[in-house]
Amino acid sequence: MQEQHVTRLEEVIEWLKDYAIAFGSTLPGGNNRDLLPFVDIVGSARIVSCGEATRGTHEFFTLTHRLLEILVTEAGFTHFALEDGWDEAERINTFIRTGQGDPVSLVNGLRSWTWKTQEMLDIILWMRAYNQGRGSRPELQFCGIDMQSCDLAMQNVLDYVAKVDPDAVEEIGQLYETFWTYADHLGRYSDEPLSVKQTCWLQLQRVFDLLHQRRPIYERQSSAAEFAAALQSARIVLQAEEMFATYNYEQRDEFMAENVSWLLEQAGPEAKMFIWTHNGHAAAPMGNVERRFMGTYLSERYQEEFLAVGMLFYQGACNALDREKPQQPVPHLVVLPPQDSYEYAFHATGLGHMMIDMQGFPDEEQRSAWLLQPHLHRTIGAMYAAEQDKLHWSPIELAYEFDLIFYLNESTPSRLLHSDNEVDEDTRTASRLISLQPRNLMFESGLAYWLYNAPITHECGIETVFAHSGEACAYLKSSDPDPTVFSTMHQIIAASAYLQHRIRLSAYVKAQQVQKYAGLWMRIESPDGALKFDGMANRAIGGTSDWKRYEIVLDVPEGSTQIVFGLHLGGRGQVWLDDVQLEVVSDEVPTTDNAF
Repeated sequence: MQEQHVTRLEEVIEWLKDYAIAFGSTLPGGNNRDLLPFVDIVGSARIVSCGEATRGTHEFFTLTHRLLEILVTEAGFTHFALEDGWDEAERINTFIRTGQGDPVSLVNGLRSWTWKTQEMLDIILWMRAYNQGRGSRPELQFCGIDMQSCDLAMQNVLDYVAKVDPDAVEEIGQLYETFWTYADHLGRYSDEPLSVKQTCWLQLQRVFDLLHQRRPIYERQSSAAEFAAALQSARIVLQAEEMFATYNYEQRDEFMAENVSWLLEQAGPEAKMFIWTHNGHAAAPMGNVERRFMGTYLSERYQEEFLAVGMLFYQGACNALDREKPQQPVPHLVVLPPQDSYEYAFHATGLGHMMIDMQGFPDEEQRSAWLLQPHLHRTIGAMYAAEQDKLHWSPIELAYEFDLIFYLNESTPSRLLHSDNEVDEDTRTASRLISLQPRNLMFESGLAYWLYNAPITHECGIETVFAHSGEACAYLKSSDPDPTVFSTMHQIIAASAYLQHRIRLSAYVKAQQVQKYAGLWMRIESPDGALKFDGMANRAIGGTSDWKRYEIVLDVPEGSTQIVFGLHLGGRGQVWLDDVQLEVVSDEVPTTDNAF
């Protein structure tokens, strides 16, 4: 009898090196040649449901932004849908279509903290800019598909009725009155007695039925589209009641799929939708599974027109609620993946950013069977605790749940939109993210691992039009002539690997109309304060100059705990930073400290 071959993990890794498709960057706004295979995989799909392994990863935001740009410009997608409130998202849609409203306030008006980020604001502003210059192309729309909040939905129904049938406002308001008392705390609705729930459901259903009965009259007073939106708001309220009555979260997935279908039906057969959610909703498991996800319902209905995409990562940090203090999201370093995980195998390929087409395995390729077998994968929701990391791993058959996987090697926290007084607190918590070594020194992962302190007159960002090398560089920009007002961008690393050594920070800097000063800076710190510092004060960068290499050399004495290094700018002007390097040098290289 012929002996059956058992595929070893090493063989799978070697196969993945050839089969997976590496791509250069998660950053939007650049050349998309490296992601054109994604467009081919999407093909004729009308719905791309994209999930993520955490709720607070900067790179998932920027990659989603990049995928959105590609789907809109290369594949004709018309709708971007978010796992957030139906009516809250419609306010953002109004801004994207008309420019009405303050985008920062609108993003902060979304229900979940996970979306209240600078990255989401960047997406909204790009969508608005696209609509302004779209020409004859279809208008881009922003949608919410969730029903976990319904106060705005009830208010929208009342506002619509006030417009088309003012005499009915009191009747509708009374029918909504009981359930409205739970609108801000829907979680406690499930604890109410059955009699209360029955009363609420009957009243909410009555509103829906009244609207439906009066449809001909109301459409004449408004339009078919306005009536349909009001009726769907009434449906959202019914969905919220039904889900929270029993806390049935599988029902939530079914309702989100229902809302996606409604949006596409309203938009017409040419509409295409890109959905952004968590991996746990985007997945479309094949076969007989106990849990049905949003992707399951959509896959059953749209079949070949539906594509399930997942995002995974290996190491780093993300924003999440703290289990001990769940009121405010904070950065968390995550535990490295176990060996029997998809993330471990993907990392072992050494490819960095890559996508894996789960539909295109060659029939004769035995090694691909590993992706069809159950292995662990990471799933972090709104909350995380490193000491309970095992709770965030579960076995799945990856290729049976997703059509396509995007894998990233590094995760860094998303940039939460804070008020000014909260930024400093966020900077303090960044001490939890101290790395053992410098990372992302060529900015191919955006500002990952870089912190920045920029007043309102200064700006810190990523340049993708040019760079000293690679595809991106970072910059500081200021419109403030006051030299005492300055901005910095920097990394913080542990000093342990450099103790009692001499180190050199070097980087290439390009300057444009710097009126006061700019330069590299590095500080060696102990618990008692700074031990060594150089900010290039005696050789500051000024005026306009092309790329030039600068350096700082400092000793790291015993007792040092961390090293802070980066770029600073004072006064008006702009400087670009690229190809940063931190290395140990011999004692023959002279130090540059005491030059502040």
